[in-house]
Amino acid sequence: MMEFMIFLFVFFIFLAISSVMNVLFKMTEKKHWGMSLLLSLVLAVISIAIWGI
Repeated sequence: MMEFMIFLFVFFIFLAISSVMNVLFKMTEKKHWGMSLLLSLVLAVISIAIWGI
């Protein structure tokens, strides 16, 4: 359960960063939000795997 909570925390951090960048660069179309969501998911999985949690 703790691993899932850590994964969610890391995922939401990456999602927040990509959302801010979407707004700053004015990429607010639906496809850009979808790509941000997928990128955040992939980065969270990779970073959790690298950290070995």
